[in-house]
Amino acid sequence: MTEGVRSRTAFVGRTAELAELHRRAALEQLVTVVGPGGGGKTRLVTEALPGMPAAVVGVVELAGCAPEDDLWSVVLDACGIRDDPALSPPDRFAHRVGDRGAVLVLDNCEHVREAAARRVVELTGACPGLRVVATSRVSLGVPGETTLAVDGLPDDEAAVLFLDRARRAQPALPDGDEADARVRRIVRALDGLPLAVELAAARARGLPLAAIEAGMTDRLSFVAARSGVGRDARHHSLQACLAWSTTLLGGRARAALAALAVVEGRCTLEAAVAVIGPSPAGQDGTDAVTVLEELVDHSLIRFLPEEGTYLVLETVRAHARDAVPDEARRAGARLTRWVADLAATARPALERADLDVLARLDRDAAAVRTVLAHACTPEPGRGDRGLEVAAGVVADLAFWWSLRGRCREALEAAARLAEAFMDAGRGPGPRLRWAHAFHAVYAGDLVGGLGLAAALAEDAGATDDVRARALILLGMAQAFDDPAAAAPAVEAAVELARGAGDRWGEVEALQVLAYTHLWRGDHAAAVACADAALPALGELGHHQLRAWDAAIRAEDSRLRGDVDATRHHGRAGWTLAVTVGEPVSATGALAPVVRMLCRTGDHAEGARLTTRHAAFLDEHPGLGTTEILELCRAHTAVWSSPATAGDLLTALVGGAEQGGLSLVAAEAGALAAVAALAAGDPVRALAAADRARTRARTAGALDVSLAAGLARCVALHRATGEAGVVGEVGAGDVLAEAHDVLAAAHTAGYAPLVVDALDVVAALALDAGRVKDAARLHAAAAHARDRRGYVPSPLTRPLVDAVGRVVLADDGLARSRAEGATLELDDAVAYARRARGARGRPSSGWDSLTPTERDVVALAAQGLRNQAIADQLLIGTGTVRTHLRRIFTKLDLTSRAELAALAVRRGL
Repeated sequence: MTEGVRSRTAFVGRTAELAELHRRAALEQLVTVVGPGGGGKTRLVTEALPGMPAAVVGVVELAGCAPEDDLWSVVLDACGIRDDPALSPPDRFAHRVGDRGAVLVLDNCEHVREAAARRVVELTGACPGLRVVATSRVSLGVPGETTLAVDGLPDDEAAVLFLDRARRAQPALPDGDEADARVRRIVRALDGLPLAVELAAARARGLPLAAIEAGMTDRLSFVAARSGVGRDARHHSLQACLAWSTTLLGGRARAALAALAVVEGRCTLEAAVAVIGPSPAGQDGTDAVTVLEELVDHSLIRFLPEEGTYLVLETVRAHARDAVPDEARRAGARLTRWVADLAATARPALERADLDVLARLDRDAAAVRTVLAHACTPEPGRGDRGLEVAAGVVADLAFWWSLRGRCREALEAAARLAEAFMDAGRGPGPRLRWAHAFHAVYAGDLVGGLGLAAALAEDAGATDDVRARALILLGMAQAFDDPAAAAPAVEAAVELARGAGDRWGEVEALQVLAYTHLWRGDHAAAVACADAALPALGELGHHQLRAWDAAIRAEDSRLRGDVDATRHHGRAGWTLAVTVGEPVSATGALAPVVRMLCRTGDHAEGARLTTRHAAFLDEHPGLGTTEILELCRAHTAVWSSPATAGDLLTALVGGAEQGGLSLVAAEAGALAAVAALAAGDPVRALAAADRARTRARTAGALDVSLAAGLARCVALHRATGEAGVVGEVGAGDVLAEAHDVLAAAHTAGYAPLVVDALDVVAALALDAGRVKDAARLHAAAAHARDRRGYVPSPLTRPLVDAVGRVVLADDGLARSRAEGATLELDDAVAYARRARGARGRPSSGWDSLTPTERDVVALAAQGLRNQAIADQLLIGTGTVRTHLRRIFTKLDLTSRAELAALAVRRGL
């Protein structure tokens, strides 16, 4: 009933009703067009759509829904609104529609009256500007509802309708008074019901008007006699017309109509041919396509040319099913087999995100829904076979639902099937359990979905490919919180998928594993994982997985500071993901591009891309994408106006913590420290930096840990001596911490962080009176920025300016500046290390300990073993042992017990 499939036949009559519908829709929130089946309610509303008082956001066809359905999936789907795992369906609808004026049509509400009424109350409550136009045989009973009754057409209009349709079927239809009188008698006998009139008119192709009149009169008398007194005469006339129309069909066509009535909605030619089936031996051998054409000619089914689909109207469906019940049951079995074959054939293409196959499945969504809706209904002689077939369909089509943003619908189907299996005395199979877990996670039920995945991963009876996919779900979720802990599960998934020949699982697992390495600072391992996935990825050609490959390479390039590679890979990944409408990989590809644009001073372009991406996410929401989008906004805000970004970052940190996104919370916290410094609040900046560094270390995010550590150094430098700064932090300690960050960033290959650390060390060296060192490091950092296209970061910009004012004004430092300007990044780090050693801290005693060594002391005093200390500080166990040997030497200690006692005295 959408604009794209409006009938091409002329709309006859109903002028007053049309005007009244427009008038009421402009004034009332709910207008229900009520009337008998076949009375033209749907056609009236269809014709009214162009003149509605506001844009029509969707036309919801409820004929295929069951009374127990909550209707939200079909409402959102009809409106083109994808699921949002962060929002309930009413909130998602309200977010998309908002307070603006809009019209929503709910068609065929009578059999789901209570559910439809509940949805109307929720919809109009959430969207004050929404107008709902419903069609139903009875009113919905919602407070404030106004009804518009539609009865049969007046004789004059009904006669015009009959003649219009009859002359389409038979252009040689006779004219004259006798013919007109006969037509009036026919339409009067049919109570002017448009559907009945059209069915009767369609018979003019092969019957004279007299035969049509006689046939209708005989059938009306028969139906009236069988129905008794008191029944609605309009119901009699429609049923009589349907019975007469189907009686005139051959046996093959009657069986075909009953078969097509099984599909609860539109279907393609392929589905129609399959459900009709071959002609039984000994019967009319007419092929299915010819039968379809006959049914269309007789107006018993509708062909929608814009979509290339067929539709049996609900009134005809009910009659046809009841007329040949045995054929309807056989057709249901044929449809089930056809949908199962369709799903099994589509599965390999879905694992490649084949756009043609996605569109193909979209056209037969009603057939899929029909099979799944009836799979849980017991049928004699079928046993559990229907459940098994439906379970296979749900598993095979998992990526269709996810790529189309309809995971909630798939989750409902999987949950119903799982319950039906339990009711049958046995649990669901592994593939259905995986689909159940997969859709639960992507519909936003992380606890439920990951619980299902964890149980499946431990199930020795599950095949290796299914266990691998369960482990991927677990590892992916854990990677955002603890990449190191997630790695073993994902590594196991790689091996299981490879062993099972599951190319999709192999690529997905390797890409998740690549991210765990990236976040822990191991670029080589991350790129090695991405490269290892390329052969399988080349076979699949999967747009979404190709987008993830590009996103991984963009993030690796960003961390290493390669501007051109970041932009190239990130933009390519974003384009691939948007092509298939996949929000998570699109966001993963965009984020490094926005960060790098900020680093190069083009934060305005970063903001523009973020705004464009926000529009995409508004239509294509995804798990965790809102927080990453806000993080992109936070970066552009901090780089453009850091002093004003505090409120945005506070909200983002809180939201990410609540959502369990530790990495996002840590990165936002590090930015919050920068914003607080820009706002002149070093104490708040120090607190934010400390919290961010702790989160990052706990999550295993090395780059964020170092960025927060560098912000901490600047905050300590500016906050020392201010109220609220706990403990005695000397300038030497701050400089030592900055050197530690510089060394760690250099080891990890984080060029942008290395440049920032050089600027911080230069500023601290200047404050310590080491002006030549400051001049050399200042010039070296400027040279590195110029070579790479960077600008000073919001954290270091004030320091760069302050150091520059001193060293550039002193002609005596010209040689130092020139020497620094010749240093490449590795040489600059080496010089900083030598300069630190030449004027370092004491060789023994508490003050001789570096900040990292003091962290080791604190953790060892808590009773942690070497491995636990290494995990906390993101260093190796060998490094921990080296630190402990140096600590014992510097402090003249011989045991951990002595070390713990000293830590207590020091207040650690």
